[in-house]
Amino acid sequence: MRLIPELLELHAGERPGRALFTYLKFDGTVPERWTYGELFTRAQAVAGRLTALELRGKPVLLVYPAGPDFAPAFFGALLAGAIATPVPVPRFESQYQRLESVAADCEPGAMLSSAATLAWLDGRIAAESRLRTCQWIDTSGEMPGETVAPVPPYGDDIAVLQYTSGSTSEARGVAVSHGNLAHNVATITREFQPSAGARLLSWLPHFHDMGLIGGVLSPLTWGGEAMLMSPQAFLQRPLRWLEAISEYGVEVSGAPNFAYEMCVKWARRGTLPALNLSGWRIAFVGAEPVRASTLAAFRETFAPYGLPDTALLPCYGMAEATLLVTCKPAHTPPVIHTLSREALERGRAVVSDAADAVRLTGCGYAVTETELRVVRPGSDEYLGPNEIGELWIRGPQVAQGYWKDAGAFQARLANSARTYLRSGDLGFLTDDGEFVFVERLKDLIVLNGQNYFCHDLELAATESHESLTADGCAVALLETGAEPHLAVVVEFPMDQTHRAEEAAAAVRGALFRVHGLAPKTIAFVPPGKLSRTTSGKLQRRLTVKRLASGQARLLAWSGEPLPEFLYLNGELHV
Repeated sequence: MRLIPELLELHAGERPGRALFTYLKFDGTVPERWTYGELFTRAQAVAGRLTALELRGKPVLLVYPAGPDFAPAFFGALLAGAIATPVPVPRFESQYQRLESVAADCEPGAMLSSAATLAWLDGRIAAESRLRTCQWIDTSGEMPGETVAPVPPYGDDIAVLQYTSGSTSEARGVAVSHGNLAHNVATITREFQPSAGARLLSWLPHFHDMGLIGGVLSPLTWGGEAMLMSPQAFLQRPLRWLEAISEYGVEVSGAPNFAYEMCVKWARRGTLPALNLSGWRIAFVGAEPVRASTLAAFRETFAPYGLPDTALLPCYGMAEATLLVTCKPAHTPPVIHTLSREALERGRAVVSDAADAVRLTGCGYAVTETELRVVRPGSDEYLGPNEIGELWIRGPQVAQGYWKDAGAFQARLANSARTYLRSGDLGFLTDDGEFVFVERLKDLIVLNGQNYFCHDLELAATESHESLTADGCAVALLETGAEPHLAVVVEFPMDQTHRAEEAAAAVRGALFRVHGLAPKTIAFVPPGKLSRTTSGKLQRRLTVKRLASGQARLLAWSGEPLPEFLYLNGELHV
């Protein structure tokens, strides 16, 4: 199994003129390309600069917008033996705080970016910032000094610090080794089964695991081409994603669940452009939960445009395991499990045909050399098939730990010396070993000794009224010191606020009818104002905290106001 720097050097020698990265633009200008040979040469120049500064084994921040400047810096860091640390270009105060937090945590030896971005940051970063103490390197212009031959890394050397998205906690740097990367990209190729030289398309941010591992790195293993577009281009008009897949004959492309949902919404607004999706053989869906209703709607909407019945490929992964952990077999239809709601809330998965049954999407099977265990939360006792618990993971893709906390991924089962990564996610394994995601452990709601799953409550709420949309709802349980306070926050069209009380009544009715729950507060916020990570994951706690503290715009509310001081899952938040 070849490490990433070795793969790049190999392909640069065998196919130097073949396109590796093509950056699509939507302003009428031609795409920008890096061939294998051009990228290797440019990355060597970056590596030469980092080597001269003696940055081998030290973190270097890569602060790049979407575009062609990121790839030479990333591969240059790997060639130099530095630790590549991709972070987003900050645009808001919270993003500046995140950048400062990352710098304080990893103490970078350098910050790499383009001249324009570095100049923009220079006028905004405080004089006392930790970022002022490291070398700033412009990689967009001429790179002075000689290129260097790659220094072969060892598999255990740290290649990347992948800072987590912070959907349920503060962002932490996952120490991903060269061996972790090599195993996971080889696994993606083995599971997806792309054609030799196949094109992949990604609009996902390069500073998150799915965008970096799945979008930027994985085509190297099959000698393919990565077509890249910016996240903004997708968000401005989601159907651009499908148009590019159609135009360029893309075989592999994927995204979180919400992206498929957005495409369906846009398709329903009017006439669709001419599309040919017959070549899209692998449409991976990787953010939990993967909604059965979303898959069905997407398949129904785009099947007339050639989308293969077996293209949609649910999978499960996380940054702490580099990326991919489980995957549905390629070229087979997704498996939907129809389960008893009552049994799920008691911690069991039982097949049911009841009217209120829950439909959960199977996330496939453990990838090569990976061992899964479902463990009773708060214990070291693993559970049998169809019992809901926390997923523990063991395999060569599991990272070394968090930066400065190498022992974080060392959980042990009773009477066993083996170590596992605790995922923090609840789910179960079926009789034949498929993993089914249920909920994040930190988002589990417990009321009167009964378990409720946030995404299940949110689905019932959004399906109750025509003005509400899937993925536009956040549910949280607030422990105020007196009694539990169940709050529902929904995104609502600003021109329909006169229907807020009508929608609130529909939400209350649905939650009581389906779950026997009565929310105390239903808050309405403008579209797009639920708090999310940069990868699109919902931040339920932060959403409610921002509303309660007056930091977020409120269109209307129904019921009791949110309490000023909140206890969420036993923690005080002001």
